[in-house]
Amino acid sequence: MLLRTPNLKKATPNNKGQILVEYLLLLVIAIACATLITKGLVGRGDDANRGIIVKQWDKIIRILGNDVPDCAKQKDFKTANCPP
Repeated sequence: MLLRTPNLKKATPNNKGQILVEYLLLLVIAIACATLITKGLVGRGDDANRGIIVKQWDKIIRILGNDVPDCAKQKDFKTANCPP
């Protein structure tokens, strides 16, 4: 008994560019998603439009900068102060 493979339809001249159009559409969607994710994570702008990673990094730098080394009683690191 011989097994026959099904006849695969050849691409018609009208469908040759379809794979290119689909590829470009997927590429545009992927770039748009990557841009939105990048902007949300590391976007730089005013305080309201900064990305999550940039906001946290700024917060860490401010805490380290406001830590007074000779003040053991300092409890708030939002400003550089040493209570008496």
